[in-house]
Amino acid sequence: MEFIDPRSFLFTASLLGLLCAMVLAVQARSFPGEIEGLGDWAKAVALIACASGLACLRGNLPSFFTVVVASAMFLFGQLLLIVGLRRYSGRAIHWRPALDILGALVLVIVWLTYGSQHYQGRLFVMALAHIVFSAAGAFLAWRAPPQGFGSRFLSGFFLLGLLVALYRIATLPAVVDLTDDLFDHSLIQQVYLGFFSLGVLGLSIGLILLANERLRVELEFMATRDPMTGALNRRAFFSRAELEWARGKRSRQPLAAIAADIDFFKKVNDTHGHHVGDLVIKDFCQRTGQMLRLPDVLARFGGEEFVILLPDTGLAEARQVAERIRKEIQKRPNKSLPAYTVSLGVAVSQGAPGQPASIEALLAMADEKLYQAKESGRNRVVG
Repeated sequence: MEFIDPRSFLFTASLLGLLCAMVLAVQARSFPGEIEGLGDWAKAVALIACASGLACLRGNLPSFFTVVVASAMFLFGQLLLIVGLRRYSGRAIHWRPALDILGALVLVIVWLTYGSQHYQGRLFVMALAHIVFSAAGAFLAWRAPPQGFGSRFLSGFFLLGLLVALYRIATLPAVVDLTDDLFDHSLIQQVYLGFFSLGVLGLSIGLILLANERLRVELEFMATRDPMTGALNRRAFFSRAELEWARGKRSRQPLAAIAADIDFFKKVNDTHGHHVGDLVIKDFCQRTGQMLRLPDVLARFGGEEFVILLPDTGLAEARQVAERIRKEIQKRPNKSLPAYTVSLGVAVSQGAPGQPASIEALLAMADEKLYQAKESGRNRVVG
């Protein structure tokens, strides 16, 4: 039974792969440098597409190009997919063992093509390599951030490639009497080449989806975070604070705010330079963030000024949090940074008469308490 000329499968895979490689190459050039691996993916898809194109020319070009070179390009393309996924996920890249194994596989392909002329053996070797690469790709794609539709889609197509390769190995006894004929019109071969073509397109789409989802996360982070410290910026803070205010009002739970200011920060900049001043600000955010709960909110309002929002926290508990922060900052565990201290003002509202009636009023009261802490000698908590 013949559905379509097998060459059409490979030719279609080649064209679609090259188009997707172009998209990935554009993404690699235009996306932020923090999103790594896109260039590897573009090269990988291009190599696999070119391998399919060479395979289309079986019978028109020497076997060296349509078998050996095409197999080498396909294997190296598969390797680059894995390298790109590891680079994308921030994992270390180890080229030497993988390249040594690939070189050995190519030598085996050469021997099976010109030495023993064992068609089934060559199919087995290529399918086995495909299984290994697909299993590694499925694992890395499943765990690639962000773990959303893109990573699941990509992992699914890697698993599809694994199943197709297993199917190819399972059906090898059916082609035991065939010679080196990639384009036999058997149902087994048509199914195999058809799913291979679908896999090239599916993997390319999955890589593009994954990169786009990562870009969306990066842009959302940039829109809501202070670029230097990673703390929320003023706009994102007020969006979160309004939600917490409304929730606290409904549940009649207290909402606490802490205004914090690094003492004599201008002196730090003047004495040690702005670079050290930036390191001090980062140090404060990192150490303070480690002492907060998951629902708590830390925001940088500008310069050395910070605000901390503590949902469901009364005045006594908020003062304890502020005091722990003050004592931790005073410890100076990082001796490479100059010693510095922090002053903090604490305010709480629970909707009772005489208490702040809005999030802006709550912050204004915390800021007033901060001013009192600085006027009374700094390195202290007032609230």
